Amino acid sequence: MIWTFFILIIVVSVAVIVYPLFCSKLQRFELPATNTLDFSQADAWLSALGDLEDDYMLGRIPKQEYQQQKIILQRSYLKWQEKSANTAD
Repeated sequence: MIWTFFILIIVVSVAVIVYPLFCSKLQRFELPATNTLDFSQADAWLSALGDLEDDYMLGRIPKQEYQQQKIILQRSYLKWQEKSANTAD
């Protein structure tokens, strides 16, 4: 009699634990609205500017090369900003 009670308790416990796992409705997960602007290129330019400044501060590149590269990266970033401002309007 006691073994029957233990088996009944085990079966009920397993059923209570398994039921929500297999019989519950699946909830739909929807991604939030994606942003239409792609900031990966802008992030790349800003990261490159930061790396360039670090290299200059550590003395890895000469001042003239630093200034040339900085101007190129800044202009590219500003062009991207203007382009993204025009497409956002």
